[in-house]
Amino acid sequence: MPTFITGATGLIGNKLAKNLADRGEIVHALCRKSADIRTLSHQNIRIFYGDITDIESVFKAIKECDSAYHLAAYARGYAKDKDLYYKINVSGTENVCTAALKNNVKKIVFTSTVVTFGPTGKQPQDETTSRNNNIFYTTYEHSKYLGEKIVDNFIQKGLNAIIVNPTRVFGPGLLNESNSVTIMIDMYLKGKMRTILGDGNAIGNYGFVDDVVEGHILAMEKGRIGEKYILGGENVTYNQFFDILSEVANKRFYQFKIPYIVALSFAGIEKIRAKLFNSYPLITPEWVRTFKLDWSYSCKKAEKELGYKITPLKTALKITIDWLNNKCGVKI
Repeated sequence: MPTFITGATGLIGNKLAKNLADRGEIVHALCRKSADIRTLSHQNIRIFYGDITDIESVFKAIKECDSAYHLAAYARGYAKDKDLYYKINVSGTENVCTAALKNNVKKIVFTSTVVTFGPTGKQPQDETTSRNNNIFYTTYEHSKYLGEKIVDNFIQKGLNAIIVNPTRVFGPGLLNESNSVTIMIDMYLKGKMRTILGDGNAIGNYGFVDDVVEGHILAMEKGRIGEKYILGGENVTYNQFFDILSEVANKRFYQFKIPYIVALSFAGIEKIRAKLFNSYPLITPEWVRTFKLDWSYSCKKAEKELGYKITPLKTALKITIDWLNNKCGVKI
C-alpha cells in the first residue's frame, strides 16, 4: 500500500520521498500548488496538490495509505504574522493526525526538531530531557513543541505515532531555506561567511542529511510507538565546525566575531525594516539568542534501538563540499 508524506519539497522530505520511491514504494506526496515539484519526478511518486491546513486535501492524499511521514512545517526564521507558525505546525499537524487515525494508517512518523527539548549546556542531553522552564526562544520552537503535544494526544486516542527530532541537518540536496547549514557552508567556501556570533564557543549538533533520512525509515521500521528519537551527528562549537570545514576544504578565511549585543541591535533594526517594507529580515533577535546557547545532544537511543548510524563530520563535510564544487544542487 502507498506511503503518505508531507514536506516533500524540503531537504529531508525530498530525499526521503525519492529514497522510498527508489525502494519500490508508491509515495503520495502532498504539495502546495506553488511548490516546485521538479525534483519529485519519479514513476513511484504521486503528487497531490493541497495543504496540511486544508484537511480535505489531506484526506484525499492519505487515502489507501498504510504508513505516513509528516515533515511539513513552517520553519523560516520570520513570519509577519506569527499565527502562521501555529496554523501550520500545530493545526496542520492536528489535521494530519486526524486523517491518519480515521484512515487507519498503521504507523506515522512525525518530524519535530531537537530544539523542543530546549538548550542543554555543554554536556549532551537525550530524549529524557525535559524543559526546566517555559521559556521558548523562537515561535518556531514553541509551535513545534505544541505540535508534539498534539501527536501525544493522538497516541492516547490510538494513533501509532513516533516522533523523530533532527538536529542541524546539512548535505547534498535542495538548496533552499530547509538546507540553511549547507548554504552557510557554500557561503564560507566563497569567502562570504566572514562573521561568527559571540565567541564561537556555543555548541551545536550537526546531522548529515543521508543519515537523517535513513533514520526516518528506521523509525518507521523499528521505532516504538510513543517514543522520541534524536537524529543527528557530532556535537561541535562554531569555532570547531569552521576549523574542520577549513581543513577539509583546504580553505581558510578570517572570521570576525560579532558581540551579541551588536548582533541583537542589528537584528532589531532588521525586524523593524521587515515590518515597514513587508520584506524578510536577514536575522531576528529571537534567532540571535539561540546562537548564544548550547544545543548538544546524544543519538545513542536511535543508534541502539533503530540501528541509526552517524557519518563522521569530516566525511559528511567532504561529501557536501565535493557536491557543491560539482554544482549538483538544484537552486529553488
